[in-house]
Amino acid sequence: MLLFLLSTFLTSNGQGVKVDAVEIPLNKVLISIIDSHNVNISFDDESLSHYLVSDNNFYPTIDQALKGLLIKLPLSYELINDVWVIYPNIKPIPWQQKTFLSGNVFDKITNEALPYSHVIVGGWPSVTDLKGSFSSTFFLGDSIIPIKVSHLGYYILDTLVSVNQLHNFALTPSSIGLSEIVIIDRTIEKSTQIGDLPGLMKLNHKIAHFLPGYGDNSVFNLIRLMPGILASGEQTNELIIWGSYAGQSKVMFDGFTVYGLKNFNDNISTFNPLVAKDIEIHKGGYDARYGGRVGGIVNIIGKNGNTISPSFTINVNNMTLNGMLEVPILKSGSLIVAFRHTYYNLYNPADMTALFRQNNDPDTTNDIDITVTPDYMFRDVNIKYSTRINSNDLFYISLYGGDDRFLYSIDEPIDFRIIDKKTKEENSQLGGAVFYGKVWNKGNTSNFRLSYSGLKSMYTDDFKIISPIIHNIEYIINDKSDNTLGEYSFEFNNLIALNQTHTFDGGVDVIYNTVKLQEHSFDALIAFFQSSASRISLFAQDNISVNKNFTLKAGFRINYAFNLQKAYFEPRLSASVKLGKYWKINAALGIYNQFVTLSSIVDDLGNYRYLWVISDNQEIPVLESTHYVLGTSYHQANFTLSVEGYFKNTTGLTRYVNFINFNVQDIYYGKAESFGVDLLIKKDFAKHSAWIAYSLSSTIEHFKYHLIEDMRRAPHDQRHELKLAAMLNFDPFFLSSNYVYGSGFPYGSGLIQYVEGQDLSYSRLDISVIYKFLDRKVKGETGISILNVLNTENLKYSSFERIPANQTNGINIYTGALPFTPTLYLKISM
Repeated sequence: MLLFLLSTFLTSNGQGVKVDAVEIPLNKVLISIIDSHNVNISFDDESLSHYLVSDNNFYPTIDQALKGLLIKLPLSYELINDVWVIYPNIKPIPWQQKTFLSGNVFDKITNEALPYSHVIVGGWPSVTDLKGSFSSTFFLGDSIIPIKVSHLGYYILDTLVSVNQLHNFALTPSSIGLSEIVIIDRTIEKSTQIGDLPGLMKLNHKIAHFLPGYGDNSVFNLIRLMPGILASGEQTNELIIWGSYAGQSKVMFDGFTVYGLKNFNDNISTFNPLVAKDIEIHKGGYDARYGGRVGGIVNIIGKNGNTISPSFTINVNNMTLNGMLEVPILKSGSLIVAFRHTYYNLYNPADMTALFRQNNDPDTTNDIDITVTPDYMFRDVNIKYSTRINSNDLFYISLYGGDDRFLYSIDEPIDFRIIDKKTKEENSQLGGAVFYGKVWNKGNTSNFRLSYSGLKSMYTDDFKIISPIIHNIEYIINDKSDNTLGEYSFEFNNLIALNQTHTFDGGVDVIYNTVKLQEHSFDALIAFFQSSASRISLFAQDNISVNKNFTLKAGFRINYAFNLQKAYFEPRLSASVKLGKYWKINAALGIYNQFVTLSSIVDDLGNYRYLWVISDNQEIPVLESTHYVLGTSYHQANFTLSVEGYFKNTTGLTRYVNFINFNVQDIYYGKAESFGVDLLIKKDFAKHSAWIAYSLSSTIEHFKYHLIEDMRRAPHDQRHELKLAAMLNFDPFFLSSNYVYGSGFPYGSGLIQYVEGQDLSYSRLDISVIYKFLDRKVKGETGISILNVLNTENLKYSSFERIPANQTNGINIYTGALPFTPTLYLKISM
């Protein structure tokens, strides 16, 4: 820059331009003209940097200056809406000739592809695919077209480009250090995108770690602060979205299913936040690309890795050691290795209590608190290799493995008796995906993916009561359970831009599931279940841009289950209408089926266990749900208002009821209805952000074992939930706070006949302070968070006796939620 300033000198004399340049890149000369004369000039910065200019002339006008600078170059220019546009010399396009524009969107610092970025070409909206690629076909009478590219957490790129070419668009991240780069007067996509499509939210993972917490749960902490997603009860391994039951919503990472480990608190998320790149939450009413669930879909895309230089990140907090290494391989590839491990006993015995019920009476007044000493271990690892082929195609292999162990023992005297209880649960998960994405001529794409997901859960419970006075031992429970679930899948899909109005999206999925269950009681085999099933799903949809303000998406899925010898048709329809400059209305409806279900088992003590089984339409029916979504949103400058309503009805619920005292032992079938309204008000001011999220909802259910033929509140039903969050940027200091209030889950004590009780409300305030210290190579940050500042006594969602502790097996342990807890962390990256 110093050499440039010494060799180039421009002065303003009225409207005149003085140019004095010797072998200076053309883009730098133009930038000086822009700064000195306050004019708007649009050009491709990278292309023009290859032209060296030598000129020593005075030009009376900007027009003549551009003409003199470009006279010997293969470039042209023209004035369009007060903007001087410079573009390559190309053959003029006849009016109404079919043209195309395709491109790739990537991170300017790391070369990471940016999937699902928003692209507006000539006013027509589009979205990039998993590879960060897009293609638009249209009829145009000009050789250049305006384009706006945006991605959450990045500066928006607004420029003009030539048609019939493949372009690369590099976006600059907004959260990099000020000592590295300074960008002035550029708009940033901030923390959330909501209201663009029905039921869809996009989250900026770059701001997640600024929220209060340990750091290992930063992404899920951001998710739980969004409307429509349950935050009360601090449950992370099973997201409850729009009233869905356990196992009905799906979390995907790099294309394979993440079932989740035990995680007895909300401080370790299911996946490592260091490897996350893009987060999409489909709460309901989603399009034909997604299937296999009747609840919501959380689609998380992992990083591909830094292809420019090696880098590492290490994060140490009160609970875990978390590290990630990125190593470039050749010119276009990268290898990522990330690892997490707990390094000391996470639980304070004083924080954990179990309830021992002295009788089978539903009344809890005789319950006794017993302190337990748990032992918990957690670890997981991510490995991913990715590379670009021919600069456009993407190939990656993503692997994941994780396991945890939780055990506790009780050995305490109670009323001349000794309560002896030992409980242990071990969970392990494996997952992986191989992906290849091909970009064809004119930007059309094809994607291939082969993936596997597996979950294994083992549970043992040994419970006896010892009476020393009479030398008697009463053996109450001696159970062992082993539940294994596997899923193999192959996916092939295509995205083809047919013309300016229609974009075709279609493909095929082949899925194969296996389930195995063994249960022993006092060493006797009481249950053995092993089955497998395969199905094929075809989907197709047309993305119709009726005009620049009205888009329609019509599609369907056809699922053929080979074990059932039956086809299931799932129509999907959604529409978005832009009203004026700021308002938008979205609507969607669709039918959804689920062929592998998480069936519940409940006994007369109110203890739940959940086990994965394959639907056979005999004992286990196929789940089916219909979604209706209607919402509106308002976006102006840095203000967002979104209101969205939904209604869902679900059939095919199963519950094995084992009420010994009531002589009820059978599988019962049920149905559920969920409806509600979500509200989000969000404001970005300067570098700061704040939002309010509110959910008004109801989930009711009916099973045939209910004595009264009515719909009663579901165990996870909650009428009101309010969330407040604020993030203040005083770089290098960052302050944040969030508050969650929930009106509470139902507290009826009857198992067969519901008895209304007082809901147990939830309230929690968290705050944090982060300090960033960095230079050009090594970056560091440290922070302190105080969780549950007011030390409010809350119950965990998993602790309430009629709620499952997890998606596989209940441990029957009842614990309070997180108390007043200060946390510290240190993060170093290079």
